[in-house]
Amino acid sequence: MLVKIKKILYIPYLKEPTYDLLEGLLDIKKIGLEEIILMSESLPQRLKEKVSEHGINLKRDKGSGPLIPRIIDSANKENASFVVAHLNREKKKMLKGSVVRTLIKNIRLPLLLIHENGDKRSFSTKGLFNNVILAINWSDSTQRALLYIIGVKALVQLIDAVYVLSEKPTVKDIRQLRDRVEEIRKICLEEEIDTESHIYAGKTPEEILLAAQDYKATLIVMGYGSKGIVKEITSGSTCYRVAEESSVPVLIVP
Repeated sequence: MLVKIKKILYIPYLKEPTYDLLEGLLDIKKIGLEEIILMSESLPQRLKEKVSEHGINLKRDKGSGPLIPRIIDSANKENASFVVAHLNREKKKMLKGSVVRTLIKNIRLPLLLIHENGDKRSFSTKGLFNNVILAINWSDSTQRALLYIIGVKALVQLIDAVYVLSEKPTVKDIRQLRDRVEEIRKICLEEEIDTESHIYAGKTPEEILLAAQDYKATLIVMGYGSKGIVKEITSGSTCYRVAEESSVPVLIVP
């Protein structure tokens, strides 16, 4: 099933707003992007004109109040299909204290997290979905993330599906694991998406970030489920740690 991203709610780093990375999202026009709602105190005319050149409407969210409730309210009110949060990694308190954690916990839409001082390669020489690291296991959340990426395949150039082995396996385990990882690759190939599969070993967050570096990823895609999500996030789950530490954008699919 093809995914249409019609409306994006875009949250810049509010204290020092920059909009250069927003332009890197305009390629989503290919799968139906019609409007970007900008959560900002102003609406730069030059930016509006740039977005308009792509046939996309840009408007300012006029809500007020605390950040997280405002984001949730705006996403619901505008019927957004995608939320983008542009953060600054140097603001440690902001990242570790509440914002990333709370967004992951409460936004029940695909959530793209971009760090201001991260790797901007994906927004300069390549498209956001050009080289995707898909973090996989055998959970329902992985299945949803896989289906989502297949749904936006018009934007995707290459998928590297990565499974991280955290326990010492037997030879039989390795054979079975290779077969299961290969199944993911075959599903993507059937959808005409160029895909490779990989098995890493170690601590899951660290290995996913390493894979992103190894394969020059422009995006990391992860799924998460509602079962036990509060416990997972507050204890520093894989999803939270990758979202916090990645130098490339991270897309979290609920």
